[in-house]
Amino acid sequence: MSDSDRLKGLLDGSIEPSEIEENPELYSMAERIYGRDALEEMGVSRPAKPKVHGISVSNGNGGVELPEVEDTAEDSSDAVINPRRPVFSIVISLLCLSIVVSNVAIGIGSYVPLCEDEVVPKELTYSSSATVDEGSLLISWTVTGMNISSNYSISWVVSENGSNEIVDQGGSSWMAGETVRIQTENWMVTTPPYTYLSVLSLEGVAIAYSNGTVGDISVMSDVEDPAEGCDENTRLLWSELPEYNDLSSWGEAGTGGIIDGALMTVFGLLTLRLMLRKR
Repeated sequence: MSDSDRLKGLLDGSIEPSEIEENPELYSMAERIYGRDALEEMGVSRPAKPKVHGISVSNGNGGVELPEVEDTAEDSSDAVINPRRPVFSIVISLLCLSIVVSNVAIGIGSYVPLCEDEVVPKELTYSSSATVDEGSLLISWTVTGMNISSNYSISWVVSENGSNEIVDQGGSSWMAGETVRIQTENWMVTTPPYTYLSVLSLEGVAIAYSNGTVGDISVMSDVEDPAEGCDENTRLLWSELPEYNDLSSWGEAGTGGIIDGALMTVFGLLTLRLMLRKR
């Protein structure tokens, strides 16, 4: 059979497998056309390559036999591909897991100032003191933590002879231009003991009281403790993420909710799966 007949038979599939096995060139051509896997399914094996023991080369002193190195390199199609892990995905998954864990442990707000403290009224204090000097009763009131441009007033009742005789009943009012105010009043008195009762009002509403007697002063103030702020609440609540600026979107670190536990589980399993995955 001529080479052209063999080529035609190779293209139309009429050639016998044995003829392909006996002809290395024909096998190489069939392998490029059909692929090695297809030839193996047809039962066609690679032609055996004759082993060459060596080549005699004359060097003038006799023949020297040079062995021919057998080509054992595999085709690129048979090269072994080392498995590679998706490094980028692993890094992203580990980063997300670290964020969730650190948010529960110490709080994101500890190192990223996302929370904004609510503006609350300044802490108010109201106190008084009284002394008697040569028949004059001197009373001083001190107010701190006032709101600028708010209206305040102090009303008082001053008495002597054990509150049996009223010395004065009055008061004063002002618009706060600063946060601290000290007000002093004095009255002529004759019969001890001297007592007084005073009330501090904000916009007409009583907010604090101070009363006492000379030498035995007692102070009462109705002042609320300041609310906790962002410094005490550093754990971000994932359910309130869109409103991260509000204090209500933050909680105390060291504790976690259902969402925190679910996120740690998801990212932990995802990271483990990616690290064990082979591509």
